Amino acid sequence: MDNHLKLKIWKACSIAVIFLLSFLVRNMYYWFPSFITSLLFPINDSIWQFNKVIILSFLIWSVFEKVTIRKKHDINTCTSGLIAALTCAGLFMLIYFPIYFYFLNSEHNMLLMLIIYFICIVTSVLLNYQLLKRKYNSELEKKIILAWLLVVIVNAILTYYHPNLALF
Repeated sequence: MDNHLKLKIWKACSIAVIFLLSFLVRNMYYWFPSFITSLLFPINDSIWQFNKVIILSFLIWSVFEKVTIRKKHDINTCTSGLIAALTCAGLFMLIYFPIYFYFLNSEHNMLLMLIIYFICIVTSVLLNYQLLKRKYNSELEKKIILAWLLVVIVNAILTYYHPNLALF
């Protein structure tokens, strides 16, 4: 089987896995409540806390990809994973935030939220696929690991020290 076809199949599977990982990540704090889990996992249903779900789901998947695919091919899994995660989080906030405040009057609609989230995952994974086909850059991959860490730390800090905005 050709490598691009394998990558397409892999990316199709990643859509389902990231979506399912989101449910695991979403409930981790409720299953294991502690200060440490509150830093990494969402502690409430705010739109900003949903970013933790998105970022950690993509991070877990990117680490899995790095460990499994990287052994066979030199591809930019960390770089494409971070860009896809930030794209998904940004798209989700851009689409859901106005709907949440202007049409739903600040009431969560779980089905609508999941549909929008799934569309954002698909869009981000398609972007991820295009980025994985680019030339491998080992230096950039090393630097992106620090960027992943920075994104996780910023999300953790904003859990407890966030501005007084409706987004949080």
